[in-house]
Order: sequence, then C-alpha cells, then structure tokens
Amino acid sequence: MTEILKNIFKSQVDFEGVKNLDQFVQTFSQLYSIDLFKDGLDLILTKLKEKDLRFEVKIIKGWDTNLGCYLTEQNKVFNKIFGNFSTNLKKTIILRQMTCSLMAHEMAHALEFESGINLGEEFRQAIAYDMKGRSPEIITLKAEVQRLMVDALKAYPQHQFLSELFARYFELLSISRNVKSTGDFATSDVMSFFENTTKFISQIFNQQIQRKIDQKIAAHTLEITSQIKLEMPKQKFQERVESVQKKSQGSWSKGIKSNASWQAGWQKSQELEDKK
Repeated sequence: MTEILKNIFKSQVDFEGVKNLDQFVQTFSQLYSIDLFKDGLDLILTKLKEKDLRFEVKIIKGWDTNLGCYLTEQNKVFNKIFGNFSTNLKKTIILRQMTCSLMAHEMAHALEFESGINLGEEFRQAIAYDMKGRSPEIITLKAEVQRLMVDALKAYPQHQFLSELFARYFELLSISRNVKSTGDFATSDVMSFFENTTKFISQIFNQQIQRKIDQKIAAHTLEITSQIKLEMPKQKFQERVESVQKKSQGSWSKGIKSNASWQAGWQKSQELEDKK
C-alpha cells in the first residue's frame, strides 16, 4: 500500500533541500486514523493522480512566519493547434514542516476549494451552535480549542474566519491521540464537543466530495485505514471532566432535515441569546 502512495506522490511533491518521500507518505498516511478525514484524503490523492495538485516542501528560512499555505494561480497557455490561449489553474500546497497538524490544516483549505461549498451557510450555523457560549469539559481540549480556534483567529481578517475554523477543526483532530500517540485527548472527544460540525462534515461536506473521488483509490486506502489506527489509550486523570455542567442548548444536528429547519433553529437560538 505504501508503494501505491509513493507512486502517486513522487511526481507531485517537490522538496527544497533533502528529499524525504518516505516521511512525507508516512505523515500523510497517519491521518487515515481519522475516519472522518478519509474522503478528504482520498480526494487529495485523486487530484494528485490527475496531476491537478502539487505539494512543495520548503526549508524554513529565518524570516518565515507562515509554516504553510494553499495557493491557486491562473496560468494562460497558448494552444498552437487552435491558435488561442487557454486558462488553467495551478494548485499548490506549500509546507515548511512535515507534521500531521500542518498537513491536515492546509489540505482542508484545498478541500474547501475543491468542494465548492459555501461555508457561510450550514457550516456557519453548525460551528456557531458548537462554540457559542460553550467550552470543552476536558481541560486539555479546552486549551487547544482556545489556542487554535479563538486566540489564533485574532491574526486573521473577519472574512477568513469560517475558512480558518474549518481548517482548524481538522487540525484539532490531527493532534488527537488517535493520530499522535502522545496526544492529550481522543478524536472522539473533539467530535463529541463539535457535534454539529462533525455532522456537517460527515453528512454534507463528505457527501459532496465523494463523487469526485477515484473509486480505485478509495478502495485501496481502506487497507491503510485498518493498518494505521493506534490503539485508544485510556483517558488520563487530568483530562477528566472539569465540571458537571450539562449542555443546555439545542443541537443543530438533531434538526438536519432541511435548510429551513436549520435556519429556524439558528434564528431561535439567536433570539434567546438576545433576551439574556
């Protein structure tokens, strides 16, 4: 299975400095321990196989402050046969570190682009239900949510907030102990707190991108999924519930029948908040 991935990656990954394809493939493969991410990873492989996406692994320079980014660039190519110019889109994921968290974050931006989905609709409602006036009961998860999804957003303009929250949800999953054995919380802890966001990914986003996935790749990566998963360690004492406070607001995922019902639920919750 590793050889299949190497064959897909080898012509689509450029290394600045030492070439380490084995480490790259291993890091990518580890993300398959997140079941929710499988469709997204399969689509990334599909785009690489189609030569419609590239990775660039660069050396960190002293002045670098951005560890990664996803770039799209329009290029005009002259067609000698038809005597005219055609436009193609160059898509590149740039990484200055080979870590699961950075890779997950930047690939999420690429997947948002490939999906064509509007994050200002269902995703906005889902993430708002999950985060507004709430924080995780597990102390370590609470700290990471604050760091990644609250404090870090202060460096971004408001119009980028939803895109960053989308990418940081996957980044949060990638630092769980299911991916990294020394992680301080489980993937299930993240998915439980972000219940509505998880429903959006599984029932809306993944459904939309599945039709774009090479089904041969999807079948091949089932083997990776079964091989790569780490045994779930027991919860540590310091991760236990910080308080016995129960959830008090409704769930976006329970009213998943139509856009109208989501919108009504969102408006109702806003009205309740305004009356407080």
